[in-house]
Amino acid sequence: MSVDAARLQRRLDDLRRIRTATDVAGDTATAGDAALHDGEDAAEIRRVIAAVVAAAEPFGTPRPVWQGTGPLDPASLAQRLAAGVDGDAIETRHGWYVRRELRPTYLPLNRDRLSTLPGMPHPDAPLLCLDTETTGLGSAAGTVAFMVGLGWWDGDRMRLVQLLLPDHSEEAALLDALADMIPPGACLVTYNGRTFDWPLLETRYRMGRRRPPSIDGHLDLLLLVRRLFRHRLPDARLQTVERHLLRRHRTPDIPSWQIPAVYYSFLRGGPPGPIRVVARHNAEDVITLGRILSHLERGYGEDEVRRRAPAGDLVRLARLLRHEDRAEEAIGCLEVAAEGIEGTDPDAALAAVELARLLRRLGRTAEAGVAWSRLVTAPGLLAGLGWIELAKEREHRQRDLSGAWAATDEALMTLYRSRGNGSAMLRRGIEADVAKRRVRLARKLERQTATNRD
Repeated sequence: MSVDAARLQRRLDDLRRIRTATDVAGDTATAGDAALHDGEDAAEIRRVIAAVVAAAEPFGTPRPVWQGTGPLDPASLAQRLAAGVDGDAIETRHGWYVRRELRPTYLPLNRDRLSTLPGMPHPDAPLLCLDTETTGLGSAAGTVAFMVGLGWWDGDRMRLVQLLLPDHSEEAALLDALADMIPPGACLVTYNGRTFDWPLLETRYRMGRRRPPSIDGHLDLLLLVRRLFRHRLPDARLQTVERHLLRRHRTPDIPSWQIPAVYYSFLRGGPPGPIRVVARHNAEDVITLGRILSHLERGYGEDEVRRRAPAGDLVRLARLLRHEDRAEEAIGCLEVAAEGIEGTDPDAALAAVELARLLRRLGRTAEAGVAWSRLVTAPGLLAGLGWIELAKEREHRQRDLSGAWAATDEALMTLYRSRGNGSAMLRRGIEADVAKRRVRLARKLERQTATNRD
């Protein structure tokens, strides 16, 4: 029972109790008084019902429209849905579904350059962008995908087709149509589809005693966006990526939580017009997947274009390259990102730190020392980290205890100049390291002085 229904039920129970008490206490009441009370009670009930309905109107689900809608059989629903979204109602041996094809969108994509990025599919693998609209946000057995948007490249243009379900009983026809549209060796491109869209579709196939279509890969752009751009995005929602990364703003759009109610309203006899708004939302989602791929290819696919990328993006791209054992490419990204270390960009200083650590891990200590030397010119606390690493180099490799002591002095000065700024955890770590190192260096210098006297 909904909240509004519960409120209405409680109010009606109160009115009945009042009426009963009035009847018991009013044995001496006249017939005219009873009729008056009956009229007042009826008016009060009508007023309560109207108030509850009016309060729920802006937020409630669309109310079903049963009058004047005609038959609600699958064929009639398919025809109505096709007319509402400007699509084609198609009948198969398993039932009806609606197919809607939109005008192709100009969206060139260099697959060879895209394949150089970590985690990207082979340039010969067909890419198929997929997004679903469902009857709920859960993954339970009752959740059905009533709209599936598919996008793929035909030359420099992206073609878009939507498959719509006119009724639950016709799901087999939609699933067959979807399986026919997935080419052999395809790589799916989704946004959170690895954990929601594709597992949901696989569940629907299995519940219909069908084998799910086979795919050769699945590129979930949500994971890539989080790894590359989460540091400069307020959240990782698809429309947030559109605004902050692609610099695109949608026209007034339907919230995702309202989409199931729109579809259920249509099934109960409501107009098909609101489904067209859902179809536009789905089409924008599919095209956005292609735009994200194009943005990655144009902005990060080659060394030359990476020079124009933000330093923070290059640091995170280098991490992905390093995980694929592409150390030289990672070093190239970090060197480009660290070029602005003399400025106020903290990501450039972070790039210098990761570059020095990577070079040291690869055994290139001389180059790592140069990277640490560049870090000491960075603003903020990271310069103190650079001085600590230089102190290590001078103490353990160059055997220069006085130089190591001077490096710890510079680290203390950096802490003093940056007081009140930066990460408190990083500051405590640097302070602890400097204190421990100075105690050890003091003992070594004392022993060295005593040895020189002897």
